[in-house]
Parts: sequence; structure tokens; C-alpha cells
Amino acid sequence: MLLTAEDFEQEADRLLPLEVFSYLAGGAGQETTLARNTAQWAEIGLMPRHLRNLAGGTAARQILGAALAFPALVAPMAFQRLACPEGEAAMRLAAAAQGIGMVLSCQTSVAPEDLPQAPGPLWFQLYLQPDPQVTRALAARALAAGAEALVVTIDAPINGLRNREVRAGFRLPQGVQAVMMPPPPQLPEGGSLVFDGLMALAPVWADLAALCAESPVPVLAKGVLHPDDAALAIEAGCAGVIVSNHGGRVLDGVPGVADVLPAIRARLPGLPVLADGGIRQGSDIFKALALGADAVLIGRPAFYGLAVDGARGASQVLRRFREEFEVTMALCGCRSPDEIGPETLYLKR
Repeated sequence: MLLTAEDFEQEADRLLPLEVFSYLAGGAGQETTLARNTAQWAEIGLMPRHLRNLAGGTAARQILGAALAFPALVAPMAFQRLACPEGEAAMRLAAAAQGIGMVLSCQTSVAPEDLPQAPGPLWFQLYLQPDPQVTRALAARALAAGAEALVVTIDAPINGLRNREVRAGFRLPQGVQAVMMPPPPQLPEGGSLVFDGLMALAPVWADLAALCAESPVPVLAKGVLHPDDAALAIEAGCAGVIVSNHGGRVLDGVPGVADVLPAIRARLPGLPVLADGGIRQGSDIFKALALGADAVLIGRPAFYGLAVDGARGASQVLRRFREEFEVTMALCGCRSPDEIGPETLYLKR
């Protein structure tokens, strides 16, 4: 019987080809950050409180005007048709079934126009392109399809070196592609591929500011780990930030989200701060909120659910997250997410 996110991960590992699972599950380098992402939440304890009147409590929260049944959205993940033929369309239905939102990846394998009409917020994850006109076109297409916010990923101007994926020989199978992305730019020959090629085309803060100035919807910067970068994102015009290390997939050895979340919250009082990285159960959502997040993004577990049983499998995974979160709230004496704070944690010495 499949119950937890771990159960679905093990079943997805059994069902998917080795190279596909390696792409989904793997991280950069020696995967120390990937391991840290999940281990860090287990290192944080909970402080239960008893005999409080919690009748009428709720796990619901609003983020940037979006109503969520519990404080989570599905994270942007590329090529979801690797999991099932319906891909992102099935994930949209799963998120809607559980009353939460979805962040559609810029590398979606299903066109945004082909997503089903469903309740719940739809945000769009965007990589700033070397040509600003291409960036504008991507954003405009997403907005025309109903995107209510733009999530700009700032921590991956170049791909990380993902050893597990390379060793497995991952290649996109026929029929799965990034349906929105333009062809990669031609890079000059000679010199450093990184500094003379890719990074010469990489965005800077002024590019983010230009997008924010033009966007009719809120913009969030995703991939923030340093408090100074969080402040720079707000100065550029972002409505909030998403604290993230890209699931450990870009640079190995960086901090886990729990390590830096309190400092970023302190730097941005009153502004939306979301978090992702290693969230594997509802109590992890609770801990993230206690450390300063307003909501979290759920990534790989939802993808594994999709791989096991399409929209129904992803929905089951998300439902379990909600159940675990609500049970944790109740046993820690919290009537709403607003009551979750540092005092609800037991930080082991």
C-alpha cells in the first residue's frame, strides 16, 4: 500500500527507466546538498502543546491573493511527460484537486494553452533569456494562458554538473521536449565555455528589474540563499522571494534551505517568503513555516506520484502532505498557519 512520499519514490524508482529516474532524483556533484536538503528537516524537532481549543482551525493560507487549502504549491519541474503522457496537464488537475496551486516550468512539456481549466493559482517559472524580447514573449504567452505570477529562477545561469544523470546516459525520449523554449544561442568558439560563452549571456539584476517594471503580475525571485540577494531582489521590484537551492541540482555544497531561511525572513519582514528543497512530509512544511516561510513548494514527491498513477497518484501524494501538516498543526497547538513560529520547534543542541 502506498501512503507516504517515500513509498511513491520507491515505486517510481521501480517503474521508471534508470536514466529517467536518475535525471529526476539526482543532484549536482557528489549530491551532498541533495542529501542535506532532506536531512536538515529531520534534525529539527517539534514542541507539542496540549489542551488548547483548536475547534474551527484551518490550514488555509493566502499568498499574493491566491487562496491555498494548505500553504503549498507544486514546484516548477521540467518535462513532466517523463512521468506520464499527460504530464503537466495531469499535475494541474492534481494540484487543483487538493486546493493548492502549481508553478508551471519554463521547460514544460505541455503547452500552457493545453492545460485544463482548473481552480487554484497558476504561476509561471521563467528563465531570463539573452534576448529581452524572447523573455517578454515567454511571459506574455504564460500570462495569456492564465498565469497569475511570474517566478524568475536566478540560481541557474548555467547547468550544474549532475554526475548521476550523466553516468546513466539520460537523454530526452522522443516526443518529450520543452515546448516553449527557444533554441539555445550559438556560443563563440575558443576561450572558456563558462565565462566567455554561457556567463557572457547570463542575466544580471538590471534584467530582473526591467521585467518587474513591465510585469502586470507579481514577480518572485527563486533560488535565493543569501540575505543580500533577497534584498536586491526586492530592490529590483520583486514582490517576494523563494528560498531555494534548486533541489541540490545546480551547485553542490551550498546551504540547505533551513540553514538560511531565518536570516532571509529577518531581512524581509512582512514580505512573501516561500521555500523549497527537501520537503518530504507535512511536518517539513510546518517546520519551514516556523522558520519564517509563508508557504513551500513541493517538488520531487509530486513528480513521483505522477509517475506512479498520473493525476491520481500526484493528488494522493499532495493529500498526504496536507493530512500530515494538519496533524502536526493540531498536536503543536496551532489553530492556523499564522500561529506557527519558532516557539513551536525544538532545536536540538
